[in-house]
Amino acid sequence: MIDSHCHLEFDHFDGEREKVISTAKNRIKGVVDSSADIENAQNVLSLHEDHPNFIFPSLGLHPKEAVQASEDEIEKFKEIARGKKYEIVAIGEVGLDYYHVKGDKDREKSKDVFEEMIELSNSLELPLVVHSRDSLKPALEILERKEGDVIIHCFAGNKEQLEECIDRDYYLSFGGIIFRAEGKYRPLLERTPLENLLLETDAPFLAKRKKDRSEPWFIREIANRIAEVKGVDFDEVWEKAGKNAKDVFSLPVSLE
Repeated sequence: MIDSHCHLEFDHFDGEREKVISTAKNRIKGVVDSSADIENAQNVLSLHEDHPNFIFPSLGLHPKEAVQASEDEIEKFKEIARGKKYEIVAIGEVGLDYYHVKGDKDREKSKDVFEEMIELSNSLELPLVVHSRDSLKPALEILERKEGDVIIHCFAGNKEQLEECIDRDYYLSFGGIIFRAEGKYRPLLERTPLENLLLETDAPFLAKRKKDRSEPWFIREIANRIAEVKGVDFDEVWEKAGKNAKDVFSLPVSLE
């Protein structure tokens, strides 16, 4: 019902963006559009201005971008977020990425920036959307500093990390990757309570097939697969995940 994480500002949608948004409006209630760098932050905000009751902005610095950003650029990002406090619905995606960020120096910088983003989200009293590819263990250690709600974007941890996230009452967001790695995700989905569940596409990425472009309405297929795995009705997953997204992001949408 709500795509809790996508990137409609990415150039993958150039020339078709308004068509994609129009189609999504006919099929779901809203999307949370997440910036990955400083440049795209303004593009995300512009999409929100054009579609204020459907596209809701979350501002973040992807770990790959964070390690390349100067101190001045990071401060500029913070200023943008503070200035748009009443428009944005979260800080993120931010976090760690040990798949792309390899060197010790860069990893230490990404930890430092992550801590700054946690402090920013705390000061703005906004939820935090966390990227943690191949790095959930150190991310969880740093997240002890976070006050308030946490969303683990594209959860890919193990069972023990899943349990820890549930114990902390984090939201766990799942996307199309559950189709590509069913053996890994089935036991994780079976254990994830609906109270902690969010649906996301990460559009244009993480389609059912790697070569395809994902779109926001694809959360319906994700919800259907999760319902099958958990042995519950589709509507139960669809409605509960939608309510979770509305609540955690404080979205002004009607789910009826």
